[in-house]
Amino acid sequence: MDNTQSTKTPQPLEPPIPTPIYKKAGFLERLGASIIDSLILLIVFLFLYIAFGISGPELSMLGSISSVLFGTLFIWKKGATPGKMLLKLKVVTTSYQPVSLGRALLRESVGKWISGLIFNLGYWWVLIDRKRQAWHDKIEKTLVVKLDNTKNLIPIGQEETISTTQKVVFLLFGIAFLVPLIFLISYNFFLKPFQVSGEAMSPTYKNKEYLMASLLDPRFQDPKKGDVLVFHAPTDPEKDFIKRVIATPGDEIYIKEGFVYVNNSKLDENKYLDNETRTYGGSFLKEETSVIIPRDSYIVMGDNRAFSSDSREWGFLPKRKIVGKIEFCYWNCSTK
Repeated sequence: MDNTQSTKTPQPLEPPIPTPIYKKAGFLERLGASIIDSLILLIVFLFLYIAFGISGPELSMLGSISSVLFGTLFIWKKGATPGKMLLKLKVVTTSYQPVSLGRALLRESVGKWISGLIFNLGYWWVLIDRKRQAWHDKIEKTLVVKLDNTKNLIPIGQEETISTTQKVVFLLFGIAFLVPLIFLISYNFFLKPFQVSGEAMSPTYKNKEYLMASLLDPRFQDPKKGDVLVFHAPTDPEKDFIKRVIATPGDEIYIKEGFVYVNNSKLDENKYLDNETRTYGGSFLKEETSVIIPRDSYIVMGDNRAFSSDSREWGFLPKRKIVGKIEFCYWNCSTK
């Protein structure tokens, strides 16, 4: 008896069903919805203020909590806040499903806090994101979509492209807000402007010139000979002086016949002093009397030696009083 084996004809594979894509809400539509929601919340806050006298920090805290709960509950129950409903928008997951309570809460609290952290940059991100997601959308994997007149999602063939206009707007936003932020950080942590008052540093720096100083951390940075420093005046802590470092810790210094000697060598000051300039002693650093600079201290002098109140009169400059090092003149600068 012959054995036979039946075979089945292979069936052709069906093409995969493409994932549907739906129209997303643009930046202006989302902004409009946010303004409407803010006006609604403002009315509530005014009522609390008038009816119960709640104001100040209590109103601010209550406002923050109310805003989070407002957005969370409406998105969880309705899929949209009142503002979004009026503009036919809806919040869904990235698979176009309803948003859960936990995801809505995190989106409206931590997510929106992050979006607003750097001058609301996370909200403006919608302008250059193909899926029109703000940072809080990306964090919680949500989308804000448009609805038609029957409250259904609007299918589209592919994600919308980002126009040149939108990119330019985002770039201008960055210039308008991020540049001042960088300046603010630099001003507080790295650079600080000062104005010269008097002629003690003339001709290097003259009266009413504006100088930029890099801030020094006395714990880590050591000024060098020739540096021009800004420091709290030893004679008046309310004032700031600008002087040049002449000698550093461990150096021996003395003045003889109108010239400064450091470690028994005549100090070369031709880069910042005229050849005719002479330096004479004062009540602290007397003529032909040497002193040794102690640890964390400096000898500083003004370039206009005849009209400068400096270490020759009041002694060593403690390192802890140093504010910064002058880098350049940026305004009202004289021609040297």
